[in-house]
Amino acid sequence: MNRRTSGPRPAGARALLEPGMLDGLRLSWRLLRDPRAGTKVRFVVPLLAGLYVLSPIDLIPDLFVGLGQVDDLGVIGLALLMLVRLLPRLAPPDVVAEHLATMGLADDPATAEHGPMTGPVLDADYRVRD
Repeated sequence: MNRRTSGPRPAGARALLEPGMLDGLRLSWRLLRDPRAGTKVRFVVPLLAGLYVLSPIDLIPDLFVGLGQVDDLGVIGLALLMLVRLLPRLAPPDVVAEHLATMGLADDPATAEHGPMTGPVLDADYRVRD
């Protein structure tokens, strides 16, 4: 048998376990609550996911206990994944940078205009003499 090893692989549930996904969820939650983010995605994706979960029309009917709720969980997971991936890309960069700085994941936005620090870091003690 010849297995295809090249090409894109479907992300599936593995995408939710990627390193940094928790930080992405925290950033998305902050952007959802920030009115300056101003993207329509922050309203549309949760609304559509909520409507699907509450809707009596499902891909797998809820009459099948256990199996009927799996598609609802899948839609919720897909909505979370979409919010984590799309919301930081569509929000204004200065708002995202501010939230990343307050989360401790990026430089302070006030000092970010000078560019990233490059070169060695020197840790030293000093005394001031008169």
